[in-house]
Amino acid sequence: MQTKTENTEPTAPAASASAISAVLGDDDLLREILLRVGFPTTLVRAALVSKRWLRHASDPAFLRRFRDRNPPALLGFYLRELGASGPRFVPVSEAPELATAIRRAGAAEGRFFITDSRNGRLLVTDFDSTACRHAVLSPLHPARGKVVLPLAPKQSLIWFFLPENDGDGAVAVLMRPIGTETMLQVDFLSAGSRVWVVYRTAVIELRETLPPIAYTLPPVRGKIYSLTKCGYILRLDMDAAKGSFLQLPDSVRTDNFTLSCGEDDSMLFLIHVEGCLLSIWQLPTTSSDENDWVLVYDKIHVREACNRLEDVLVMAVDDNLEFVFLWLRSSAVLMHMHLKSGSEKVYDEVKLTTILSLCSLWLRSSAVLMLYASEGQE
Repeated sequence: MQTKTENTEPTAPAASASAISAVLGDDDLLREILLRVGFPTTLVRAALVSKRWLRHASDPAFLRRFRDRNPPALLGFYLRELGASGPRFVPVSEAPELATAIRRAGAAEGRFFITDSRNGRLLVTDFDSTACRHAVLSPLHPARGKVVLPLAPKQSLIWFFLPENDGDGAVAVLMRPIGTETMLQVDFLSAGSRVWVVYRTAVIELRETLPPIAYTLPPVRGKIYSLTKCGYILRLDMDAAKGSFLQLPDSVRTDNFTLSCGEDDSMLFLIHVEGCLLSIWQLPTTSSDENDWVLVYDKIHVREACNRLEDVLVMAVDDNLEFVFLWLRSSAVLMHMHLKSGSEKVYDEVKLTTILSLCSLWLRSSAVLMLYASEGQE
């Protein structure tokens, strides 16, 4: 009589579970898997699995690697349309992983003008029935609410920005001509609990009289870049207490351009359009040369404008120099160009509009922990 031998080999599901457990139980392999999830929001959901996964996902060293591999994603932009009481959020990304973040960004309501945006926060001038003052909104983190800032100093040459960290305050750059018309006192201010406080001052001598200023960029590495109405760029170096005027690249012959310091503040970018041709130059923020411009994109054809036989106006650029927003002059509609792929999108429903701010998403370690808590409440 033949006896039955017992099969001691593991079944396929058991072997698969054992292999998965071996991989996920290895901290080094787990970090490599988390590094490749693609979106910060997906990383947050992965952090919900266990305290061990959360510990890896919120580790500062890991987040630096994650950010290098997965640069910030542009969610969309805020705009104010003619006749509208407040701004409207228009999404750019269609990734389903960012649906929650896009919904939150679109939930920001009120009568306000956006002054600056950074890391999903908005610095706004809030118009209410009693006063006009600055406030910080965090639409991606509703639990933070609205932080109303102290009344700002009444000065003509003052600009307000969000700080580089994830705080709820703001910083300001104040310029005051003193003595002769070529001496300038520059103050950095921060918003305290009740008043604005000066935390850094420099007296800078210019080679010529301070010209009218069109706009000023957020301070980068102790330097301030302002576009003047005279066709050149004023650079103020707080560390060296020195001012200089940067000439525009030779081929920039019109005022149809905008400036940006990029996401990592290492470069000053100049985005210029002539007709339907787009060009971009960069200048290292560490450079002492006033004419050290390098051409990085040369006369890219804006296909939509070429097809319509019309010129375009530069409106804005995101911090990663990934999307450039343009205005079709004759059609009076908005469009964007994705620089790396060359793809374009026309927003036919957006007419006679001014872009107020671009809202980009990056979740730092503190934001991961915050969303960890808020995800459990939704």
